[in-house]
Amino acid sequence: MAEADSTKPESAGDAQGSDAAAKPAFEPPMPQEAGNFPRRAGLANLYLAIKHINDASVAENVKQRFSDYVTIILVIMCILSLVMAVSVPVSPVLKLLPLLFTVGSVVFYIINRLGIMISLTARQALIVWQILVAGFWLGVTSAMLVMLACFYFVSQGGPSGI
Repeated sequence: MAEADSTKPESAGDAQGSDAAAKPAFEPPMPQEAGNFPRRAGLANLYLAIKHINDASVAENVKQRFSDYVTIILVIMCILSLVMAVSVPVSPVLKLLPLLFTVGSVVFYIINRLGIMISLTARQALIVWQILVAGFWLGVTSAMLVMLACFYFVSQGGPSGI
């Protein structure tokens, strides 16, 4: 019955009226095999992207390499070393070591992930590159904000409650 209805020709007026009535307010994402992805607003994209990443991370057909596990361990070690550098009273030279370790780990992580770009289409590679550059500028801007806040508090003599 559905096949007979889909082959029946409709006039332009009927097609517009039935499309408006049958079209839902929210369209679910199209399957990846279709190759036609609709654009959505920013926050809707954020939610759907996080959901897609979570689904992909638990998929059985996605295998993680050894270097993926190494980078996960490096992230944990970087976090712990930076917390220790801030909380343990040591010389500034020793506080610099965890920062250098973190920078090296981030560079290692990025180098390992950039290899995936050769398997992407030109459009996908450009989008990944733009996201990477945006993340870089977010990091630079955040670092400058923290640096300016530190300069401000140091020039003011620190918090008055201490």
